[in-house]
Amino acid sequence: MSLESKVGAFVLGGLILLGTAIFLLGDFSMEPRYTISVTFHDVGNLSKDSPVKLSGVEVGKVKSLVLESGLAKAVCQIRKGVDIYKGAHFTVASTGIIGSKFLAVEQGNLSRGLIEAGSTLEGEDPVMLEKAMTKALGSLQDMLGELNAKGPRGSLTDNLRDTVANVRELTANLNDLIETTKPGLEKAIDRTDAITSKLDALLEKSNTMMASLSTDKGAVGALLHDPKVKDDVKETIASVKDAASTAKDVFGRITQFRTWWNLDWRYEHLIRTTHADVGLKISPRPGRYYYLGGANLANVNDAPRHGVDYAPPNRVDGLLGFEKGPFDLAVGVIRSGGGARLTVTPFYKSEFGKRFSVMAQGYDFSRNRQYNGHDFTHPEYDFGILARVTKWLGIGARVEDVQEVPRYQTWANIMFEDQDVSYLFGLATFGTAATKGRSKNNQ
Repeated sequence: MSLESKVGAFVLGGLILLGTAIFLLGDFSMEPRYTISVTFHDVGNLSKDSPVKLSGVEVGKVKSLVLESGLAKAVCQIRKGVDIYKGAHFTVASTGIIGSKFLAVEQGNLSRGLIEAGSTLEGEDPVMLEKAMTKALGSLQDMLGELNAKGPRGSLTDNLRDTVANVRELTANLNDLIETTKPGLEKAIDRTDAITSKLDALLEKSNTMMASLSTDKGAVGALLHDPKVKDDVKETIASVKDAASTAKDVFGRITQFRTWWNLDWRYEHLIRTTHADVGLKISPRPGRYYYLGGANLANVNDAPRHGVDYAPPNRVDGLLGFEKGPFDLAVGVIRSGGGARLTVTPFYKSEFGKRFSVMAQGYDFSRNRQYNGHDFTHPEYDFGILARVTKWLGIGARVEDVQEVPRYQTWANIMFEDQDVSYLFGLATFGTAATKGRSKNNQ
């Protein structure tokens, strides 16, 4: 082979390798595709080459993004053989709160026919988190302003006013109950203090008596040389000591209980409806609490103003919680399903930083059901952030069910301590301990 032939073969081989590299690195595809365009007012950080997913399955890519007549147009290339029916909904979605963006397609109606290649369709603008927060704060300010004005019967303002009035009435009734029973309770506590003092004196005398009984001097010492009598006396003194210890422990519990009323109000912007959670947090000692309440409280006949509500109403919460440093971990029942909740306050040592916290919870891990036309096959995971404006009021935002149907919500939290309920729990503990003591003595 001549030198010219070798040079020509070398150049030809190089061109073939260069063409192959350009084909591979340029993400070219020989797969036949057709083009459709979708217009938005705001594409929300959707980028070129972002995937197009139909019912969660990738069927194409965003080829380019252009501005046309003041609108953002996403030019998409869809694989041949993938049929999209008229009436389909096009939205910009993400794989998580801060995940990558993609163009989500909700299939249309087969009876209306196919979307033809080259068609230009109108998409639904994504909900921007920043705009949602701004609107949420504005809505919260309007709500707080409306609380001072009388609204129509059945409105949110009227319902909140009725709720606060009911809570005040309940607190007033509890105050009346405490005032009615207070004189008797004070007398009982005074008598118990006197009994405790007498028990201490009795214990001191019993120690002296036990020391004298260890000798055989005197009639009592001689009598106690009888093994049966000696054992009976020791058991009696031991019972007196147990009774004194129990009394001291019970009085400590009366002042140790702390309780808080908790109200969570959540506004779901996409379907323009609200959900409320109400519960009671009971802390028998520092670092430990129980939470009992109801979630998604609503009238089952109510319907959202726009779209489909995927949150089942009237659920139950029952949690056992542990608090240590910046962490608050609770396990048990969340919205009638087993799960756990973790709240972290990163800057809990700072007077200002302790106002901010993040929350994550997961529950219903065996979920496999259909609700409002949607099949739910994954556990529900919720995430949120909360900033406390005052000691009893906090505002924030959260997203629920991120794996199935993400729902972005504005979040308001009201929590206040009720010392009267705490006092009642302490008295209930006192009664329980007293009952146990009587049962033990009757055995």
